[in-house]
Amino acid sequence: MNSKLIIFSILILAISNLSFRWPVTDGSITSTYGESRGDHFHDGIDMVSSSESVYPVEQGTLLYTWNKSLFPLDNYWGGGNFKVIEHKNGLLSVYMHLQDAENLKQTYSESDVLGFIGNTGHSYGKHIHFSLLNPAKRESNNPIASLPAFMDSKAPEILNFYIRIDDKYIRINDNSDIRLTKHYPILVEIRDTIKGNENLGLYSIKAVFNGKEVLNYNFSKIDYSSNGLAINNKTFGDLFDEKGYYKLNGLIYNEGINNLTVSASDFSGNTTEKNFTINVNLDMQ
Repeated sequence: MNSKLIIFSILILAISNLSFRWPVTDGSITSTYGESRGDHFHDGIDMVSSSESVYPVEQGTLLYTWNKSLFPLDNYWGGGNFKVIEHKNGLLSVYMHLQDAENLKQTYSESDVLGFIGNTGHSYGKHIHFSLLNPAKRESNNPIASLPAFMDSKAPEILNFYIRIDDKYIRINDNSDIRLTKHYPILVEIRDTIKGNENLGLYSIKAVFNGKEVLNYNFSKIDYSSNGLAINNKTFGDLFDEKGYYKLNGLIYNEGINNLTVSASDFSGNTTEKNFTINVNLDMQ
């Protein structure tokens, strides 16, 4: 998928969801949807803001809430204080890590403050985690697809390539020679940023190895499957290494020259591509 098609798709999504607003004002994205969290997908986006007020992205009804001020004898759970709002289209919006505060209404408008950015639960700094769920389809949706566009002109950086043998990571450089005893996956280190100091996840990634497409998926939704949470029918272990590197599985190396092309895009359609060649000595005995 080229950058023009990605931008066109994003514009269509934005036009169809003009009723949604950002849950904070003057906010900055610090983590994106689908990122690696070591052993699971990040099921939402994280944001910080100079204003601590949190708003519903659309008018809705309070479906569920938990707050330490209401349950002082209970321990925080991972998401800390949170609210779940049900909207007219059946979607659920979830707001986590809120401050301790009682603020209960049956119905919230877009201008009502539903809580304040906090640092409750499994949190390492004051922020809000925002998720968008579709219970009818048993899936989580990328919230950025339903929110107004944001400024991002920086393309992802494809940094390094690795092969992991047992617990050792071997960095492989372009045009290098390498001996392999099996067809190991290639791990790709990619960094994306909006303002220059974040390390964000991608929206889409594609890889072609020796003329064959071996990877092509995007982080538009997370499904519930028989094998657990999955993106494009791939589980977390299929897509990510423990260090957060993107994993290229199912590679069959040729004896001699092997060519790899990786293309990575963020949600704003900024795209980068890197060609990579290695000379492989196959020693399968």
